[in-house]
Amino acid sequence: MLISARAALFDLDGTLVDSVPDIAEAANLALDKLGLPRRADEDLRRWVGNGSPTLIKRALTGEVDGEPDPKLLEHALGLFFDLYAEHVWVKSRLYEGVAETLQTLVSLGYAMACVTNKPMRHTRLLLDACDLSRFFCVTVGGDSLPQRKPDPAQLFHAAKQLNVSANDCVMVGDSINDIAAAQAASIPVICLTYGYNQGIDLSTSNPDVLIDHFFQIPDHLQLPGD
Repeated sequence: MLISARAALFDLDGTLVDSVPDIAEAANLALDKLGLPRRADEDLRRWVGNGSPTLIKRALTGEVDGEPDPKLLEHALGLFFDLYAEHVWVKSRLYEGVAETLQTLVSLGYAMACVTNKPMRHTRLLLDACDLSRFFCVTVGGDSLPQRKPDPAQLFHAAKQLNVSANDCVMVGDSINDIAAAQAASIPVICLTYGYNQGIDLSTSNPDVLIDHFFQIPDHLQLPGD
């Protein structure tokens, strides 16, 4: 399938960067400081994708829908934010083909934004550390607006900042949050199979394109009029 678009909106964690190793270590360091048991990396990998507060709730309780004491959560979240800022690019790595493909898209004339539920503090640190900031004219973080994916507000905001219509955008992500946000915005979505999808079969959410490798993205895009 070919998608006509002038701009591409990219999720960050699980799409551009495998960031779980450093997120997991920061979460466990926060638990260490609280005198609480560490969580297994495989559990933390399953729990990533719904924002930092939800991740820390899960780390504190060991449950997907757990609700810890609010004061404990606030304290743990503050610890996590500071610790993650110190460990944002230790074991994290770009997925194969990311930098090369983004360069190709820039060369072809696509405008690009990073749209993530990650707080802007960590988003900027991570994009700078992995040398991806240069590709994005616009960055929208999880605290840039009151709403976050799967709400479509971030996508509309990114399109406006890029000075393009939402109808001229494509979303690229790895999770049902990305698919749901794009569908709510009536924006086509390309989804990667390798990211943080919490074990969900993404095909059941009907993304427009489902691919296994980042470098396949240009094969599914065309600029209007081409």
